[in-house]
Amino acid sequence: MTETLPEVAVSDASPEIAAIYERIMETTGVGSPALIYRHFAVYPGLLEWVWDTVGPELESGRVIAHALDAVRRTDVVPLPPVAADEIRAAGVDAAAHRMVDAILATYNRMNPVNLSLITAVRDLIDPAADPVAASPLPEVPDAPAATPRKLPAPVNLDDMPNHVRETVLALSAAIPSPGTQVIPTLYRHLAIWPDFLTRLAPALLDAMQRGEVEARMDELNTNMKPLIADVIARARSAAAPPLDDPAAMVRTLDAFLYTIPQLVVVGTALRAAIPAYDA
Repeated sequence: MTETLPEVAVSDASPEIAAIYERIMETTGVGSPALIYRHFAVYPGLLEWVWDTVGPELESGRVIAHALDAVRRTDVVPLPPVAADEIRAAGVDAAAHRMVDAILATYNRMNPVNLSLITAVRDLIDPAADPVAASPLPEVPDAPAATPRKLPAPVNLDDMPNHVRETVLALSAAIPSPGTQVIPTLYRHLAIWPDFLTRLAPALLDAMQRGEVEARMDELNTNMKPLIADVIARARSAAAPPLDDPAAMVRTLDAFLYTIPQLVVVGTALRAAIPAYDA
């Protein structure tokens, strides 16, 4: 079995870690803290350091507004639309359809924000990172308010039927591995409805193989550069991170900084292809 990245699940978090998870969810308006934060929590004191370093930027609201603006300026990968009757045939009833909408809303709001924050964290951890020059950001509209919706627990890889696990691993295979495989939690959430995930996967894999996803990732990263430089510049006064092996964490973050833009592109493509629930 492929080794997966260790994490502290929400249900296993100490009160201190749970409080930061809650702030992340409340501030970003999402229903689950991202995998990278759950991975930081494995290392004593690291999630607290991350929150002290970039939390103020997140709580200000400006990162959310600029990150979502960068996504709006990035083209969407076209996928074959999924009809409502296909959704029901794949085991997604009305309640599940509403939850799929909540899952996509969570990831499509959280991932662009995390791209800027985690890039800043990576450069602050890496003593060899090149200095980044920041310039004033243009005015952008405030991000619309979002109310976090509690998401169900994602499916563990070991608990998936073989064909579903193979699908998740195939979708994850385009992500460079730092030694442990990054399994995006988006795919683990969609695996709650295995027939639905396996219905969506072929078009996504085809878009990855044709290079369409990579091309939109490059466009997104270009659109995000001014915000990333701004966050890094504002966070430069952070104390040293509490890590015994910063280089190992940099390697892990390099994998995430491929994963996150990929998932922004995947998430917006899925949102365009899957009709929102309409009672």
